[in-house]
Amino acid sequence: MNKQQNINSKKTISALRVSRISIFTALSVIGSFITPYPPLSTIALDSSPGFFAALYFGGLDGFVITGLGHIVTAVINGFPLGTLHYIIALGMALAGGAMGLANKTSKKWGYIPAAIVAVAINTALSMVMVPTMGWAVTFTAVTVPLLLASSLNAILATLVYVGVRARRLRK
Repeated sequence: MNKQQNINSKKTISALRVSRISIFTALSVIGSFITPYPPLSTIALDSSPGFFAALYFGGLDGFVITGLGHIVTAVINGFPLGTLHYIIALGMALAGGAMGLANKTSKKWGYIPAAIVAVAINTALSMVMVPTMGWAVTFTAVTVPLLLASSLNAILATLVYVGVRARRLRK
């Protein structure tokens, strides 16, 4: 491969990654409209696309998509938690990145610890609300619903990942 072909190949890979991130972020936008816990509209199914991308494409894609996915969800809902959404978006990005990294622990079953790690990080993000809401309210009104929604996001992403991976391996 000559130098020009190598440059063109890198440009193609970069364009594909940007396209992939854009598509999965758009899917996060769609998921942001599905809120299993209506009182807190930013608890939604916006993480599933980022979690899937983390499992299938790796931690970097998961990092970017889950972070952007949360910011978009916050924007759509009018930033109900104010600037806390930036901290939460960073935490979500870390959850997506960690999920991608944890998935590499095992070729066969890595998605199980990956999902657990992502849910744990996502759920722990509720602690940023303790100073404004207190422990009792944060736990009952945010942590428990966030644990359930995060688990649902991770389960959906994992099921799709296992299905796509199985289909890819059959070919």
